[in-house]
Amino acid sequence: MSFNEKFSGAVLAGGRSTRMGTDKALLRIGEELLIERQLRCLRETGAAELLISGRFDVDYSRFPAKVIYDEQADAGPLGGLASLLKAAANPFTLVLAIDMPAMTVATLAKILSTCTSNSGCVPVDGDRLQPLAAAYPKRSLALAKSRLAEGDFSMHGFVNRAITEKFMQPLPIEAQDLSCFVNWNEPSDWQPTQ
Repeated sequence: MSFNEKFSGAVLAGGRSTRMGTDKALLRIGEELLIERQLRCLRETGAAELLISGRFDVDYSRFPAKVIYDEQADAGPLGGLASLLKAAANPFTLVLAIDMPAMTVATLAKILSTCTSNSGCVPVDGDRLQPLAAAYPKRSLALAKSRLAEGDFSMHGFVNRAITEKFMQPLPIEAQDLSCFVNWNEPSDWQPTQ
């Protein structure tokens, strides 16, 4: 892996999980809670610090990560990302959505290896961006804040602009990695291990 910058690893767990009907972070997958699994993947990828973009009504104290709350309420994942980038101690933040239970360390490493000292990386499946499993440079914080101030909370809009401004570069997803980006939204998506 050519990328050798220190990076922060962050789990995006601040959503309301309304379609799931329960907090996705606390769903069990095998022997772990989903949030434990995602933090482990980020740690095994080499994150120098672990962060959780969390909800005020959840106690995260048992997890080995610093909890960051959105500075701007109801701004979706972009609001969470902006708060994470501001709080992160490192020049890059590798984010991973709580609801991507099939993500692997190998795929996260591919994302990181595409980063340069100046630009992060977002996986792309055809025309479809995967901004919730991507590496963001701290220098993209000003763009995130600007879009939030304009009331534009679209992650895809933010990432497309970041690509245009050379903050980010796209990484075509290889066929064998597509399953890593499947997310859980409905109770039927979650099959607890017995």
